[in-house]
Amino acid sequence: MPAHDGCNCHMKLLIYTLVFCRYILLNRQLREIKRNIISMPVTAQRAVGQMASDEMDAAARARTPYLHGSSSADVYQPWGDGASLAFQRSRARVPQMRLRGTALWLAIVYHETDKSPHASMQGLHREVLGVLGILKGTYENIGSAPATSSP
Repeated sequence: MPAHDGCNCHMKLLIYTLVFCRYILLNRQLREIKRNIISMPVTAQRAVGQMASDEMDAAARARTPYLHGSSSADVYQPWGDGASLAFQRSRARVPQMRLRGTALWLAIVYHETDKSPHASMQGLHREVLGVLGILKGTYENIGSAPATSSP
């Protein structure tokens, strides 16, 4: 067995551990974001949905969309600190800052988890898509099926 196979195994374990820890953090934050959204009036939900859409568009135009809102633009990082900064804003006492932080967090995590090769991050991405659907009015509430019209 070549010596470099051991290093490869260690590297895979390190990557798996880092991704798992990141998933735990983002999943915990997402649960709080969902609780905040559920407590918002529908008008505030729609406003957050529009802000999130605008932030997602702005991030998509950037060279590294997953670093949108980060204090550092080091492209060699697997993620930036933008989600953490946005999450802190989503907990602010000022309502407008709370709405903007929620929208920014959703946009950053959307791009961070988009096209991830890791199953846990793919699941998180689907959950973020579901929250965005609620904010846009596609879904009635967290965890429900898409709204359909009666025949």
